[in-house]
Amino acid sequence: MTNNLARTGARAALLALAALTIGLCATVSVGAAPAAHAARRHSLHVNDTGHLHLTRKSGSTLYESGSASGSLPGSITAVFHTSVTKVTGTVTFHASRGSITMTAVGYPQSAGTVARFSGSIAVRSGTGAYRSALGSGSFSGTVNRRSWAVSVHAVANLTY
Repeated sequence: MTNNLARTGARAALLALAALTIGLCATVSVGAAPAAHAARRHSLHVNDTGHLHLTRKSGSTLYESGSASGSLPGSITAVFHTSVTKVTGTVTFHASRGSITMTAVGYPQSAGTVARFSGSIAVRSGTGAYRSALGSGSFSGTVNRRSWAVSVHAVANLTY
């Protein structure tokens, strides 16, 4: 059971990393207040690929880091909380003009050593040029459940 949980966690971590990449290009939240929309002057379509590796593990929590390439190249850090059927987490993308932090929810789609996953992301905050970032998007990818290495592709629209 613990091995299955770890495997599911790895897949979820990959999904969350993908979500992080996608979060950089997340779409504007429909529920944002009009004043918040007025302050947003920039929109960005993000199409990124991320590669992450396990830096540490504590129970069903995975800590990952890596790099992103594409529309917003930079580094990625993530913390994923895994269960048998779902992975949730927080992913932060560090770009040259600031950082973007998002929440991710992912679901495994296969059970092999290299498992596929997909999910959604929600951008909630940022720093620097992205300090008022909002948006959403989706991601998909693979995770190696032995090494917890993750490859993820994310697509989204972001306003800031």
